[in-house]
Amino acid sequence: MKQTGFTLLELLVAMVILTVLAGVALPTYQSYVETSQQGVLRTNIMTMSVFQEDFFLRNGAYANNLANLAAIETAIGWEPQSDDGTTYAIASSDGTFYQVTATNAEGMSVCLRMPDRTDCT
Repeated sequence: MKQTGFTLLELLVAMVILTVLAGVALPTYQSYVETSQQGVLRTNIMTMSVFQEDFFLRNGAYANNLANLAAIETAIGWEPQSDDGTTYAIASSDGTFYQVTATNAEGMSVCLRMPDRTDCT
């Protein structure tokens, strides 16, 4: 009677192939997740810019020196679509521009200088 199954060598080869595939796929997946998280933060900042433009039209300067979400909500009326633990701050400026820093719960941070939409330096 002949036994069927996999040899130890065949199992090892299969494990090596799976390890190589995982080694290639995992960094790609992590990069994808990071890019999408940055996109969410940038989108929220861009949404905030609509409220800032309204504030600018009413007051002649952008709201600035707002250290947290509560201060931003009070000053310009903007609030994020979901409460996901992201923190927002608007740095001090002369009122002709503003610099928004958004940091998500995982610690990823995006900073944009508005209204020209450039990355902070």
